[in-house]
Amino acid sequence: MALVNHKERHRLIVEKALELFARMGYAKVSFLDISEATGIARTALYRYFKTKREIFDEAIHGTTSRIKRELEKVVVKPLPVAKRLELACAMVVDVLHGKKAFFLAIFDFVFSMVRTGEDMSAKIEQFTGGFRVVLRTLIAEGIASGELRRNVDPDDAADALYALMESVALRVLLGVEAEPRAAKRRFSAMIAALLA
Repeated sequence: MALVNHKERHRLIVEKALELFARMGYAKVSFLDISEATGIARTALYRYFKTKREIFDEAIHGTTSRIKRELEKVVVKPLPVAKRLELACAMVVDVLHGKKAFFLAIFDFVFSMVRTGEDMSAKIEQFTGGFRVVLRTLIAEGIASGELRRNVDPDDAADALYALMESVALRVLLGVEAEPRAAKRRFSAMIAALLA
């Protein structure tokens, strides 16, 4: 009798559910769909996750954690701060374009929860707060080194860049912005305005 690799099974459930959420949207995916996609009995899925929401949260956490780790690699590159900020923002734009279906499922889920009266702000902050930290860290470094203007507030500048990311996400999901170049230009212009 073969032993079950629970870590691998857990990963498979999240991976296959992520594909389903991206293709069908959160509301249309059922435990039965996930069971069929993974080849794991529906009752066995409950050993790993009690609800579909747990699987969805895990999928979002995994995706945003990978993005944050990639952003953190940009922070330590031996490049000027403005270039690292541009690289970080460009990476996020590329991810939004590359995983459009998954982010559409996230937006769909968030809006459906908001319609039911659920406050999603803490959950959104949990998953995306790390991005602001990376941006703020770079901006503070740029101010300290004199590369960025001294009168720039790191929190406000990070929030402004993050708000632009949210705008880009919405534009990509609405199909208004099919090409990443325009968004990257907007980030470059905003970053250039911070230069000393």
